[in-house]
Amino acid sequence: MVQMGGYYGLGGMGGGGFVSIIVYVIIGVVLVGVLGAAVGRRRFGVPMVLKEFTLKENEEEFLTIKGRAAGLINWIMSLLGLNRVTTLVCNSKTVIWESAAAKFGKDTRNITLTSVSCVSSGFRKPFMSLVLGVIVFLCGIIAAIAMESFGIFLIGLLTGGLFFVHYFLNKSMYFSIITGGDSPIAAICLKKSIIEGLDIDEAKFDTAAALLMKAVLRSKGSA
Repeated sequence: MVQMGGYYGLGGMGGGGFVSIIVYVIIGVVLVGVLGAAVGRRRFGVPMVLKEFTLKENEEEFLTIKGRAAGLINWIMSLLGLNRVTTLVCNSKTVIWESAAAKFGKDTRNITLTSVSCVSSGFRKPFMSLVLGVIVFLCGIIAAIAMESFGIFLIGLLTGGLFFVHYFLNKSMYFSIITGGDSPIAAICLKKSIIEGLDIDEAKFDTAAALLMKAVLRSKGSA
């Protein structure tokens, strides 16, 4: 075992090295908390997993989008009818947005197409994860050099790598309706469902937004 500058390499770790790792972990937890707060403030809500996407161009009820809260536990709860489910249904006259859960209650909004001023769709990626990944990786390098600890470098590499993976594998689509002002009156944000096997198709979301906007213009006598 080779000792370097009062700290040990991969073969062991001195007291100072242990303290440095504790500090590093605390910093990582704080960064993750910042990321979580940023996600929670998303304009279109916390992403749900896609449960249903039905698009029928020539039907009276031409669009249905449904999502449920993410996670294995939430999936099990959905089988019992206890999980929160958000649904967006569009027909030739109205848009019906509903968020319901047996343990929380239900919120329903009926929006006439004549009151709709904007329909939008698009995708989001967790850019904050990319930023934090770079910060954690660089901090790991700086700490490893200052403490002469290869173990610290590995921790920074692995932790930063997790943030990078989170960025590249997480993509969420949103669909929103605005009747006035800047804030959506009805919105749904979705990501791929691994359990249900449903993928996110960006082209379908764009087509759905275009069809809804055509219906809005027809309802106002503009098309």
